[in-house]
Amino acid sequence: MSNPQLVHHSNTLLASEIHYYNTKSYSYLFNSLPDIMSTDFGATDDSLVTNFTKVIHRKPYPAISPIKPSLSQAGRTVLITGGGVGIGKAIAHNFVLASAATIVIIGRRLEKLEETASELDATAEKAGKTTKIIARSCDVTDDIGVKNLWDDLGKKGVFVDVLVLNSATDTANQSLFELGIAEVWSQFEANVKGPLHFAECFHKQVQQGPKKAKYLVNVSSSVIHLHGMCDAMETLTVTLLNAYEGHPAFDGRPGYSVTKGSGTLAIQSLAYQFTPEEMQVINYHPGAIYGRAWKDQGVPEDGFDFDDPNLPGAFAVWAASRDASFLHGRYVFCHWDVEELADSEVGSRLKSDRDYLKLTVKGLNWMKKDF
Repeated sequence: MSNPQLVHHSNTLLASEIHYYNTKSYSYLFNSLPDIMSTDFGATDDSLVTNFTKVIHRKPYPAISPIKPSLSQAGRTVLITGGGVGIGKAIAHNFVLASAATIVIIGRRLEKLEETASELDATAEKAGKTTKIIARSCDVTDDIGVKNLWDDLGKKGVFVDVLVLNSATDTANQSLFELGIAEVWSQFEANVKGPLHFAECFHKQVQQGPKKAKYLVNVSSSVIHLHGMCDAMETLTVTLLNAYEGHPAFDGRPGYSVTKGSGTLAIQSLAYQFTPEEMQVINYHPGAIYGRAWKDQGVPEDGFDFDDPNLPGAFAVWAASRDASFLHGRYVFCHWDVEELADSEVGSRLKSDRDYLKLTVKGLNWMKKDF
């Protein structure tokens, strides 16, 4: 069984994510490229095995269904950054189906947020839900804007029970030195400071009445643990580059990987400060979702076997429930079967190994030792 030690988010599939779906476990991702996938790349390195469960999902399933009673979000307020498009929009849709009382969607383009809010209102009406949708424009890198947002919510008596961190900023296909410190640091502002600032405001809310549990769900990405992959995958990468040369999904983006990894580590560290009864914290990879970046570059939606956006959408609802408490502080894929995760060898190891499915340093798990 695999054990990634540095175990990212985007509405698109990155080059490193292409690597991640190895020829044995995820060949279905490339079902439109049968000639490529018929090649034996000899990928035997255990680091390439990404299926932690025997059952792998590409679309929602009963255990994470937003209408499952144990996943009900009734009475809760949910705030979603990057909630106007793509994965964030799908997450909001699923929280509507889960009967959330209020959903606050955050983004930079107010017109897009308002369009999505109208769609969510229609979803709520059709499903017989009374969910209130609030659309607010806010740049996560704007310290004053973020503070004003949370202050305003507090003044209006809006207490956020669930925070979903979904916003992210990508970077150009250049090395860190080619990007330059100013550009790299701007990525840290968006992918580390912004999410952490939202998490801090989430924690510092003034709570009226009995203390309630909070749920912090971070949409990460698989690129955070893909350094030094097996050379056997190079042939696949070259072939894909030839097929879609210049597309952002197939170019190296170290700035994105470094900053998303740092952001994920920052959120993971919060789990050490709280019990899941106080603030449950989960990082997850949302899969391969067709989005604007693909479309803008001329890649057709049927170019790959993309995941259903409602898979990460429903998974976020599940992650904001007590059903997911055993994954407090961990990083997982939304593809993995959650019932099997809880009851399998993985579930047993989660109980005994505090570093399992976390960002750490391989070989330095010293907390396991007596001293």
